[in-house]
Amino acid sequence: MGSPRSSLPPLWLLLLCVVAAARRASMARAQQPMPPSFAFSWLDYRSSFVAGDTAVIKITPLDLPPGDEARRSLSFTATVNGRRGNSTYIADVAAHHAGEPAAWNITFVPLRAGDFVVLVGEERFGVAESTLEFAVAAAGVHPSASLASWTYSGACVAGSKASVSVALRDAFGNGVARGADMPGGNGNLKVSVSRSNGAIVEFKDFRYNGWAEDGRISLEFVPVVAGAFLVRVQSDDNTLRGSPLLLTVNPGPVDIAKSTCSWKYGTNVLQIFSKLEIFIHQKDYFGNAVPDIHPFDARIVKRATNLSVPVADLLIEVVDDGTRLLSFKAVDPGEFVLTIFDPKLNQKISNMDYVYNVFVGYCDGSNSFANGSGLAHSVAGSVSHFMVYLQDHYSYPSPIESAWLKVQILSKNGASVNSTISPGELNEETFVGGHFSTFVGGHFSGGPTGHQEKIIAGNMRPNSFNVSYTPKFAGEYEIWVQCGNIVINSGNPYKMTVSTGVVSTDLSTVVTFVRKVKTSVHNEVVVQLVDPFMNPMIHLASKLRIQLTSADSTTPMNATSFTAGEFVDNKDGSYTTYYVAKNTGLYRICIQFEDAQLKPCPFEVHVVQDEDFSTVQNDIISVRENESVSFDVLSNDYIAGGQAVPLHGSVLQYNQKKFRYTPFEGFFGNDTFWYIIFDKHDNIAYGTVFISVLCRPPQFISLPQQLHATEDTIAPQFGGFPGIKIAYSDAAENISVMLQAQSGNVSLAPMPMKFHQTSYDVLSISTGDRYGKDLIFNGTVEAINGALQFVKYIGNEDFYGNDIIKIYAMSRSGREDAQVPIFVEPINDPPVILAPESIFLGGKKSIEGYQIFDKQRDPFESSIVEPDLQSFPGNKSHLQLVLSLEVHEGALMVTLTAGIVATAEVKIEGNNCWQPLQTSSANRIVLRVAGIRFRGSVSDCNNAMQRLFYQGRSNETTLVIIVNDLGYFGCYPDCSMKSGTPLSTIKTIRLLIRKSVKSRDLLLRTALTIELSLGCVLLYYILKCICALKGKGKNHNKKTRKLKKTTSHQNTSTSSSDDAGYLSAPATVLSSGGNRSSLRQRSPRSRRQELELQPLTMSRNNGDQDDQLAEHKDK
Repeated sequence: MGSPRSSLPPLWLLLLCVVAAARRASMARAQQPMPPSFAFSWLDYRSSFVAGDTAVIKITPLDLPPGDEARRSLSFTATVNGRRGNSTYIADVAAHHAGEPAAWNITFVPLRAGDFVVLVGEERFGVAESTLEFAVAAAGVHPSASLASWTYSGACVAGSKASVSVALRDAFGNGVARGADMPGGNGNLKVSVSRSNGAIVEFKDFRYNGWAEDGRISLEFVPVVAGAFLVRVQSDDNTLRGSPLLLTVNPGPVDIAKSTCSWKYGTNVLQIFSKLEIFIHQKDYFGNAVPDIHPFDARIVKRATNLSVPVADLLIEVVDDGTRLLSFKAVDPGEFVLTIFDPKLNQKISNMDYVYNVFVGYCDGSNSFANGSGLAHSVAGSVSHFMVYLQDHYSYPSPIESAWLKVQILSKNGASVNSTISPGELNEETFVGGHFSTFVGGHFSGGPTGHQEKIIAGNMRPNSFNVSYTPKFAGEYEIWVQCGNIVINSGNPYKMTVSTGVVSTDLSTVVTFVRKVKTSVHNEVVVQLVDPFMNPMIHLASKLRIQLTSADSTTPMNATSFTAGEFVDNKDGSYTTYYVAKNTGLYRICIQFEDAQLKPCPFEVHVVQDEDFSTVQNDIISVRENESVSFDVLSNDYIAGGQAVPLHGSVLQYNQKKFRYTPFEGFFGNDTFWYIIFDKHDNIAYGTVFISVLCRPPQFISLPQQLHATEDTIAPQFGGFPGIKIAYSDAAENISVMLQAQSGNVSLAPMPMKFHQTSYDVLSISTGDRYGKDLIFNGTVEAINGALQFVKYIGNEDFYGNDIIKIYAMSRSGREDAQVPIFVEPINDPPVILAPESIFLGGKKSIEGYQIFDKQRDPFESSIVEPDLQSFPGNKSHLQLVLSLEVHEGALMVTLTAGIVATAEVKIEGNNCWQPLQTSSANRIVLRVAGIRFRGSVSDCNNAMQRLFYQGRSNETTLVIIVNDLGYFGCYPDCSMKSGTPLSTIKTIRLLIRKSVKSRDLLLRTALTIELSLGCVLLYYILKCICALKGKGKNHNKKTRKLKKTTSHQNTSTSSSDDAGYLSAPATVLSSGGNRSSLRQRSPRSRRQELELQPLTMSRNNGDQDDQLAEHKDK
């Protein structure tokens, strides 16, 4: 047998094994490829851009593995403000790594102006992100994105200034910074005012003020016309966003000199005993109607005598805004002067008087009438006639002078027809001795409206008159016939229709045809037919036909080479037909009406191949709200060119075919714009781009920076946490918002009730999971924002520290997440002692004594719990307790570790004072004491309890456990900052020692118990038999006595034994009730609620006790 040293391997063999293992490890590492890395930088060191430019980030690969597969799998990302890829800040993010690595780059288009940081990384190999700073300046002014608004309000008084502010924006919505130059100063900012029907309204003193203090462009103008108008602000013939603006111009104060009057029936000739009626039009300085009621008075003077005429029934009443009616009865014939004036200012209206004549006549408006063919129908360009017959109230002729008769022929559009009036019946040859009047515009001269009179001859006063007129325009007319101021036909006009004349082939033309068309397609031709007065002619389609006069074609013509359809009446004087030319060449075509040809004749049409025409197809694109998209409109077209202006966004054209569309901020929905194609053959085609602007997911526009709560307390105490607000563009869509706390629960405080709820106020609230930890809102954004102001929070039991409330906002457009931090302030919780009221110390006694807390013996687990330890940050051993263990009689055997020996204090038997432990140990120490107290962690305290033994001669004693938490709780961030009043918990436990019993004694006790039970059963049956026999004898005696005694004595016979029987039952009930009331049931309180903080007072008895415990009872 060799020595032990000879069995070990030699040293050189060990070194060789180590070197071989190292070499194999290095070769394995060499075979595994190193992950690549990348360096990112701005191309040409350019980090400043203008919105809409293309930013280029250069990629420099390092340690790039060979092979195309690794290169194709690369995935570069660009993130700005937490948004990866295309977002509100950048668009068209693309990585270019297909060619040589020296040319690799990442490109994107910056959209928003400002200073930003872009995070660039690679996802495939997990390359860490690099940060690059860049600055973006606003681009040039874009009219359709610039915003026009009122500086103050959209209401003013006529003659005062109206101020418009223009916020200059580029195509991406960035504000253009204020500079030395003044955009719009050269006249490219214009203002136009119009009515709702498009009629232009004049204004005065337009002024361009340049930059205002708020960084906007200021424009001013003075409106002079009252009413509601639309104000359009334009730049380079493009309407600014927000335009047209609604402008309300109120009239100024009444100006007497500008106010006017007009006769109600357009004449100043009145019949006696009729009512004089004249309108007063209240005007301001600019001639606008003023609705205010102004005090006016009137004065009447007779010219013949120059004396004032008293009027008893003068009345001035309001008939319309700014219009009042002055009326009184004319009772005297003659010529009078009416003056309407302001009595305070003594100023006449329009600085003029109004003359009127009162004649003696008895024309009755109901009995007088007109008759004739020209009263109901006429033809444009033809002379029409009708007769007027004047009668009084009794249907007798009422002759008047011709000058007093007035005829007005008015169309619905306000045009009038001149008429000629002659007395008597119509004489088509001459008007011998005739007397007629000619009316220009339907008014007499001499009145306030300036009519003209023309007396031909004679001085007759007939009662019948002939009226002739020649209308020019077809349509519906009204004929008013007046005898002075009396309107015949009971005050109503006659309805008359003017029809069109004959077709004028000189004025009718071919209005629409295309000079260059495709082969084998339907080509439109439109013809307009009119009469000599340009009235449209209808229902003449059958008299029109299309005629091919000649054709220069390389292909022989036949019957099917040129086909034409019938004309279709468009009901507005125009007629449409279509023709098809199947061969290329030059065609000469004429349109023929009956036997005449319409101009131009012929018109030439070039028929060419389909390849010579542009083919345009509409485009459909989509973009997120507040983002931008670029697209090629010609990707599905044949030839292109053109320009476009959408309604709800801006479009930039980079070249002949590429556009960039950016929707206005906050807009979502559908938008569209069109473009025009001009090809080399001078053909024109139109294309349309349909844009769907998708609503972006709900955005968190307001979140609290830090919320605060208190442990085991609902926060806030009143209401909810303010500051959580969500923005979503579609106010009508129902969205969903879910709140979830990591270490707590989110609830809702009582909300105020709305009595008048709209569809936007409907809100449903639910809990997401079975535990009810999630709070979910479903409803409109307005309703959800109102509910978010009532959110409450409570942490889990005994939780304190930092928590997070997660918020998820979801809609059909996507989901947005947010987190709100919340700090839960800790409170000091008393420690908990988990132990029963009594413990039986059975089993085999060891050298150290009876183990008090034995996991194998006891069905329960005793321990010390510190609630603050659950959320204690850092090292949990830093939270320490003071544990005190003390028995009333006997001694305790306890094992202490070396870490807590220095803090231990003991009580020895016979001494009631705590004394420090005068010893030390490097490992652990075992003590036999009456009581021990030490400071340690929760784990130290539980370990000490598990190694706690009892020694003593008494079969029963009391163990008192006291735990003190030293006032520390939370310890966040420093225990010195989170300390309070120390809390203690006391637990008193009865220790009972159960003696072992021999098997012979156990059998004897069992036999005695069985014998006693059998004896009790036998005694029960004996007593029952005796009672039964005794009862039979008593019943026999009762029957014998019943035959001899009267009925009155029967009810009084009772037995003493029966009385005792009836009394036993209540006695039993009372006894049972008494026992039941004497028992106390344990209240179902939690273990922590059962702990009481109480002082410890006890005395020790060291006397010997030799009594054996025979039976266990809880006392």
